[in-house]
Amino acid sequence: MSSEGWRALGVTIMASMAGLAPITWASAAAPAWTVGPGFAVTVSLSPRAAARLAHPKETIMISADFYGDSNGKNRRLENDVGEIDLAPSQKDEIPGAGTAQFHGPKYDKSKLAYVDANGLQVLINVFSGRHSSPDNLLDCDLFQDKIALAAKGIAIHCKLIGE
Repeated sequence: MSSEGWRALGVTIMASMAGLAPITWASAAAPAWTVGPGFAVTVSLSPRAAARLAHPKETIMISADFYGDSNGKNRRLENDVGEIDLAPSQKDEIPGAGTAQFHGPKYDKSKLAYVDANGLQVLINVFSGRHSSPDNLLDCDLFQDKIALAAKGIAIHCKLIGE
């Protein structure tokens, strides 16, 4: 038996001896973990971007951030732009145009009580891997929407900055 169990048993025995109703020890509620759907991000490149990333060898980074827009019921959970972070970010690196697979994010379902009707959302950012330059080389589409829509597949097109 755990020390918490022994403590609860001791309090129950002492309360019974004193003629009092036993006090139950309430532990902090465990998070209600759940896993959202996985999704794929397919990146296409303009011909100039494909040529630039191929020589010298450059990669493409894809970042996924999981959040919900706050409904105002728990300001303590909000970040500086009024969103509630729901799951850790995920990143993938691909060698060029292609598809990256993302696992469904694990998140505390009870936090959904503090987000608006859009629920769990994902923000996808795509940028160069910065192996050949300290700066990002790509100007890519953005995806920011419900995770249920992401689960149908995301297509992102990139071109060189200034192209």
